[in-house]
Amino acid sequence: MTTTARPAPIGVARALAELGRATIHGLGWGVLVAPMAPSGAVLAAFIGGLGGCLIGAKLGRTRLRTSAVVAGAILSIAIVALLRVSLTHGSMLAAVLGPVGALRFAGMLTALATAAIGSAAMRAGSTRRAIFGVLELTLVAVAFAQLFIPHRHGAINRPFYLADWIIALGWDPTWLFLFMGGTATVFGLVLLLREQRFGRAVLNLGVIALLLAMIVVATPMFGMPPPPNGGGGLGLRPDQADGKDGKTGHRGGGGSSASELEFRNKYNTGGSRVPVAVVLFHDDYSPPSGVYYFRQGAFSQYNGRKLVVSGRQDIDDDLIPYFPTRLIEIENAPPSNDNRGPLETTVALMAEHTQPFALEAPVELEPLENPSPNRFRRVYRVTSGVLTADYTSMLDGRLGSPDWSKEQWAHYTEAPPDPRYTELGAEIAAALPDRLASNPIAKAFAITGWLGREGIYSLRNEHSGAEDPTASFLFGDRTGYCVHFSHAATYLMRGLGLPARVATGYAVSESARQGGSSLLLSGAASHAWPEVYIDGYGWVVMDVYPERALDPPEPPMDADLQRLLGELARGASPLPLSATDLPKLMELARRLTWTAGSWLFALLGGLFLVLYVVKMWRRLAPSWASAADLPRVLYRAELDRIGEVAIRRKPGESRESFANRIRERLPSFAPLTTAHVASAYGGHEPEPHQLRDEAAGVRRDICDSFPLWKRFFGVITPWSWLRSK
Repeated sequence: MTTTARPAPIGVARALAELGRATIHGLGWGVLVAPMAPSGAVLAAFIGGLGGCLIGAKLGRTRLRTSAVVAGAILSIAIVALLRVSLTHGSMLAAVLGPVGALRFAGMLTALATAAIGSAAMRAGSTRRAIFGVLELTLVAVAFAQLFIPHRHGAINRPFYLADWIIALGWDPTWLFLFMGGTATVFGLVLLLREQRFGRAVLNLGVIALLLAMIVVATPMFGMPPPPNGGGGLGLRPDQADGKDGKTGHRGGGGSSASELEFRNKYNTGGSRVPVAVVLFHDDYSPPSGVYYFRQGAFSQYNGRKLVVSGRQDIDDDLIPYFPTRLIEIENAPPSNDNRGPLETTVALMAEHTQPFALEAPVELEPLENPSPNRFRRVYRVTSGVLTADYTSMLDGRLGSPDWSKEQWAHYTEAPPDPRYTELGAEIAAALPDRLASNPIAKAFAITGWLGREGIYSLRNEHSGAEDPTASFLFGDRTGYCVHFSHAATYLMRGLGLPARVATGYAVSESARQGGSSLLLSGAASHAWPEVYIDGYGWVVMDVYPERALDPPEPPMDADLQRLLGELARGASPLPLSATDLPKLMELARRLTWTAGSWLFALLGGLFLVLYVVKMWRRLAPSWASAADLPRVLYRAELDRIGEVAIRRKPGESRESFANRIRERLPSFAPLTTAHVASAYGGHEPEPHQLRDEAAGVRRDICDSFPLWKRFFGVITPWSWLRSK
């Protein structure tokens, strides 16, 4: 008889691979929990994922059906969810620990249980079906990707604990994240591979290393992967949606080109928080409206359904038509006077745009050298004529320009033939006080104020299919976004003979500067607004501010990211590598070494802890084992003790032959082996007290045959049990 009914324990290489896999599981769950829970729950998730993976490996070798494992996992997670609710709602735990303590304990318990159950189910399934192995890889990929998603989406200052010290040295943290991503990919794939053969693992590792080497070589040639452009909209950027996928800006709009605005019923705001540009103010400036308007395009020609870009050369010639290669001046920019003053700004674009934009009315534009080509697409300086007069002073102004021809006047006052626009405009103007009843500028303010009170802001509406979407909005439920409001205001103003147009660009509240000199623009700031022309002021923003909204407001951009990108746009960092950077390189190497060493020390510490826990569990298992399992667990425990003094079974050697070979030094081990084999084959069930006496005899033989120092080192070696077989 050379074999037993029970399979031999796994070998050293396989055990280490299993521990590595369990560690990856634990790290994955810890990273997933990190954004949602305190550090205690993160540690609990790590322990749960690690332990669950080890349990799942053993569970997968049982006869329990895969469907039962999955169903049990789902049921267990549901029970955990119910338990969390009971612990945090009027339970005794809350009375003992307090509300905060109860929440923390419940969070830790939930993280521990969920990670353990999820890892156990995935690992048990992966030992049987390849699809569960894919789930394991997905867990690792999602976990590590979650760390760097904010960075990938333009938040280059995140994650803070990794990026802060890199940025402080004047370096771009993207390179570090590229290295970390590659390293995580290597470890994740190698440790989660189903192949256990050494040669196949080396081959897989070589292929992965080759792919990473290609990435490292190609990155300096083609640049770092750029962040996505975020929510498009209003024709501001050339790579926006064409109307089929719904990827448009949060403030409304989107279009197939920069020449027209599209009315849509529903918008997907995904990616709208991605930064698209940063603006540096060379001087302090507070706009009278409290909002910075960066105009890029204008729509003034009525085409029978909506306003589009005019094809005439003498219309809307106050815009910047293209990205220049030298200093250019805008011919019809408003003059500097008591109403407008000059203000310089620097614009650094992180996404391609169809044409330049500038704060309000641009006067001149000059291209600048790009301080960070890996971060910015282009950089330029603009001098703008910004509005300095308050809106009350405009009431004494005169609409239109005395230099306009009749054709230009007709162009800016052309309205839809629907008489309801004129009738509603007149009705709104009739509500003005007698002293303002004939004031055209007061009528414009009255129209925007009325729309703000009566309209409802929402990205979801039902107007795009109408022959006149603006009429469907204005004379219907008045629910829409900026394209609807700006068109409605422009048509109402034109119905009263006021020269008006729709402008597009970015609108950001002054408070978003947060006391700094830089302002970060994202796709969420894409906006369309109405404008009227006032002699001596130029085109003046007459925006509509809806008092009611069905969509939640966008939170402000990250202040740290705004300052950081502002510094990058100034050329403060990252710095080019030179001979003077040796101290920085040494500091970077020191920090990298410290960080890597800390992680390695933590991982090794966790690995040693797991090895010790398993070793103690195998050693103490006979204390609570049942009578049926006692022969096996006692034999395993004494086999571990024998392995601690470097006596192990040879490959291919049966248990009986091994016991006979060491009989001279450890005679008590032979009866224990016979009892174990007999129990495994169902020959007879030895008496528990007899088995324990035989095990005690093995321990006495070890003490008599081996010196104390050798037994001591065997006990403190955490991996000694891995070679027991």
